[in-house]
Amino acid sequence: MARAVSVSLQKGGVGKTTIAINLAERLAARGNDVLLVDLDQQGNATEGVGLLEAYDADVHIGDVLTEEDGPEPADVVREAHNFDVIPSNANLDDVEDKIRNSTFGVLWFQRRVVDPLLGDAYDYIVVDSPPNLGPLSDAALIGTGNVVIPLLGSEQSVSGFERMVKYQIMPIRNEVDLDILAIVPNKFSGDNEEKRIILHLEDSPFAADLPQFARSEHFDRPDSPGPGIRDRVAFRRAWRQGMPLAQFDPENDMLDRLDELAAIVERGEVADD
Repeated sequence: MARAVSVSLQKGGVGKTTIAINLAERLAARGNDVLLVDLDQQGNATEGVGLLEAYDADVHIGDVLTEEDGPEPADVVREAHNFDVIPSNANLDDVEDKIRNSTFGVLWFQRRVVDPLLGDAYDYIVVDSPPNLGPLSDAALIGTGNVVIPLLGSEQSVSGFERMVKYQIMPIRNEVDLDILAIVPNKFSGDNEEKRIILHLEDSPFAADLPQFARSEHFDRPDSPGPGIRDRVAFRRAWRQGMPLAQFDPENDMLDRLDELAAIVERGEVADD
């Protein structure tokens, strides 16, 4: 089943872009046609796949969203690695203002990008969403209808998640379907605070959204480095080289977990034990 998904949390620094890039790559490695869309004004995903020069392109995603007779999505698609990319652009702040001031602006991304491309040109669309509450992040969530949420092992990150649920996800769910596909503990390195947060999530209404690799049983398993996507310097080095983890370090121990996340997106839910 073709599916679009946003990678989103209303707090920066959680590794959202790392998850988006590598989720797109793992979906493509599983034989799917994949499009990564960078809707974050900072353009980190664009740079992280080696397309930094596209950040200042004259024709860009903002033109697709805001101009009725403007370019088509295919006009701004770039090839990168084993998937395609629609890069971010330096002018996306202006685009966000136009979305904010239009009655149906939050539907532009769905109508002009997702609907024309999903299931026709691409099996999966992965969106790197802005790390804030705003029209562009609303447009990403409404347009995709699915979200993967990365969390750090910190109280601030959990608070950002709780605010996102209260002030963004629930209001959107009052109007359209929006599914949490997975909550992904990310950049974990191992401390008591991380353990407390995992146990808290397992005792919350979102327990079923934790992938198997993110559960507390991994704290005590001798064959496991611990739960979640672990902090690996290879992620940062891969980003600097403009490539996904699998290309930079094909033996990295986190690739299996990223592949499991890709399988969750394919299924549309975390698998039952």
